This record gives sequence, structure tokens and C-alpha cells, in this order.
Amino acid sequence: MAQPVLPDSLREKIAGLFEDGRSSIEIFDAVVDEATPYVDSHEQLTRCIAALKGKIMLEKTGERKASVPRPIKFDVSRHQGIVDQLSTTMIEKDFESLCQNIILDILENYEGFGGIEDANAATGFHNPPFDFFALKNSTSYIIEAKTSLKNFISPGETQKRRLKEVMDRVENLNIAILQIRLDPGEFRIFYNDDTNLFFDGKGVPIEPVVEWLKTRRR
Repeated sequence: MAQPVLPDSLREKIAGLFEDGRSSIEIFDAVVDEATPYVDSHEQLTRCIAALKGKIMLEKTGERKASVPRPIKFDVSRHQGIVDQLSTTMIEKDFESLCQNIILDILENYEGFGGIEDANAATGFHNPPFDFFALKNSTSYIIEAKTSLKNFISPGETQKRRLKEVMDRVENLNIAILQIRLDPGEFRIFYNDDTNLFFDGKGVPIEPVVEWLKTRRR
């Protein structure tokens, strides 16, 4: 029998993160540095996580497995004036607003999107669960972008639920999730099936919160 790729301590850590309700991409980001000495690629780590979570990522024979894309370098120096204004203590909305030109640069000049519309500026609704509507090779996409100074960050529980609802209700919807970390100037972008890695966590259980509140009612 083949020996496990990852050591027992790391396998136990991944299993624990799964039990905590983390999604595949959240687990990947939490362990990627620790796993680097044991795996030869991001794809191998993705397969290890999938196996440990007991999830079948291949829906039927011949279909491509979801995978974590490799980070891509971009020229962050072009936006140094923006980066200098950012801090970890900023209100998230203000942070995202300042980063919009950086996001557009990546979408247009690195990923080939055009016709980009800001969903937050659309009329008839407010606070959509994604940031942009755009075209790539004549195909329309909704795009959610997450930007941070140091880390790749994921959508929160509420946003993931709302995004999933939109995806379930709009047939043949194309989606991309863009993650950017400004230091060291890298991004990664997940398209369509690969975004499932954000949604496969079992969610944070609400029961402990309910029980805690019951003990404090007067």
C-alpha cells in the first residue's frame, strides 16, 4: 500500500479544518506552506485535500477535477500610489474602493476581460454578492474580487450563500473569483467549476450560537 503523501500531523490538521466547516480553498491556503516540502505541485496538494475530505471531485469519467490555480505575478509597482494608501485597519468598503483600478488592470490586461460593469453601481438593487459583470471571448461572467495586502482571502459565509443562490437560479451562469495579494504582487483566478472549491465546506454550525443565546435570555 502506498504511503500517504502528507505526514500524519498535517493530515490530522486538514481533517480538523474540514470538521470546522472550512472549504477546500480555505484549507489549501491554511496548509500550503506547511505542505510544500511534501508535495510536488499545487495540484497534488489539492488531490490530497480532496481525498482527506472524502469528496469525489470528479462528477463523471472524463470531466476535469477542480484545482487551485497557481498564483500569477503582476506589475504592482504601477499602482504604488494606491498601495501606499492602504492599511490593514481600513474599513473593508474603503479598501475595496481604492483597489478598484488594480482589479480592473488585472481583469483587462492579464485575463482579457472587456465590457466590465461595476455591479455595485447598477440600478434596481444594492449590495450584490459579486463585484463585476464582464465579457471574456464573448462569454459573460460575474466576477467577485478579493484584495488584501498579504494574503489570499475568500468570500465570507453570507456572501458565499448569496453567490450560490445566484448561481443556482441563473442557468449556465459563468463565474470567476479573483484573489489578489498586493505584497508580493500576485493574483489567482478561479473559473466556473474551480470556484466549487469555495463552496464545498459544510458551513459554520449555528446550533452552538442558538444554545448560547438561550442561556442569556431574560
